[in-house]
Parts: sequence; structure tokens; C-alpha cells
Amino acid sequence: MSSRSPSERLDLTAPAPIPATWGLVALTGAVHLLTGLIAWERGQAGLFAALVLDRSPVLRASVGGQVASLVDAGQWWRLVSSVLLHGDLGHLGVNLVSLWVLGRLLEPLLGSVRWLGWFFLGGVGASIGSHLAGVEASDGGSGGAFALLGAAAVLGWRLRDQLDEDDAWMMGPVLWGFIALNLVLSVVLPWIDATGHAVGLGVGLLLGALARRPGQVAPRGTVALWGLWLGACAVALGFWVR
Repeated sequence: MSSRSPSERLDLTAPAPIPATWGLVALTGAVHLLTGLIAWERGQAGLFAALVLDRSPVLRASVGGQVASLVDAGQWWRLVSSVLLHGDLGHLGVNLVSLWVLGRLLEPLLGSVRWLGWFFLGGVGASIGSHLAGVEASDGGSGGAFALLGAAAVLGWRLRDQLDEDDAWMMGPVLWGFIALNLVLSVVLPWIDATGHAVGLGVGLLLGALARRPGQVAPRGTVALWGLWLGACAVALGFWVR
């Protein structure tokens, strides 16, 4: 039984604005649409195939996908741009649903800037980890989603005295069980980048453990990291469209 009064407890079910979540979902969907249209305009695929069906490694590479040989050749910006690229509509849909659920859960606790910063730190960290591990090609925001998932599980433990019984159960055993299931699937299913998922999860666990108390203003370091990521995106875009 928690010793905290009801007024001191966190209500995870209360409606709250999540602008960063909706913004990221919209941005990721727009990138998928835009890159499909670029591939179609270049004659690399028919319009339906470019927007809906599985995108070939060659097609993804042409719009900024992570390819080990190209990264080794100096195109490091692919480690960033690949976070917003997805292999097909199914891959995109799974990640967008995951981001919305994790955003609904975490953005009110963390604030928009910190939530976005954690996603991108996890996503780019997963890209770097996959590349260093020798993964030939890997795209998608799953590493960032795993970072948010890991952070949520750690925060659920840290805040367990401030949560009601149902929320504590959801952010405790339910989340840890979901993490374990997804790690097993990452290893079993050959088309999933298990390394990227594991690295993203590790980033999230670390962020959740080191974070200041949820609800406080994001520390300057987080704002600086977010600014650096935006700068990296601008550089990546410059390489991509030149």
C-alpha cells in the first residue's frame, strides 16, 4: 500500500496533449509517402509498389537507407536518415502504432522535448550499434521505439509508489513481459535487426535510470542534444538532395 496521498499520485489515464507524438507520427508517415513518390518519379518502382509494397534494399538505399558499405564510404548521415525510413506499409504501421502508444504513456510524464530526444537518441544509437555489429542494411524507427519502451519500464519501477495498482501493473510486469517477448521475436525472425532493437532498448534503460524526475523542465543537456539532432538532420538532408 502506497503512503502517498491520492493527490500526489500520477494518473496515466488522464487526457493530456501529446503534440510531439502526433508530430513524429505525421513526420514519419510523410517521409514514407515522400520517399515512395521519389522512387516512383525516378522510375525505380510503380506508384502502388513504391507506397505500399515491400521496398527493395536498392530503393531504400537511394532515399537515405542505412547501407554498411555506403556508411563506411563516408555517408554517415544515413545513420540518421534511416531512422525515419521503413521497408513497407506494414513495417511503418507497426512502428507508428507503437510510437502512439508510448507517446500517450510517456510524453505527459517527460515533456515533448525530452520524449523526442529519447526517441532519436535510441534510434540513432540503434543505427550506430547495428553498423558496428556488421549489419549490412537496417532501416526504421524500431530502435527509438525500443528506447522509449525500455525507459517506460524503468520509470514504472522508479515511480511505482506514485502509481495506482493498475498503472503499476501495466508499467511493471506487463511492460517487462512485452520487452521479453519482443526480444525473443527479434532473435527468432530473420528479417528483424535484433542488434538494433537491443541497442535501442539499452539506451532507453539507461535514459530511464538517469533521468530527472518526470514532470520537471527538461535539462539543458537534453535540449542541446535535440538541437544537435536537428542540425544532423539538416546536414543529412543537404547530402540527400544535392
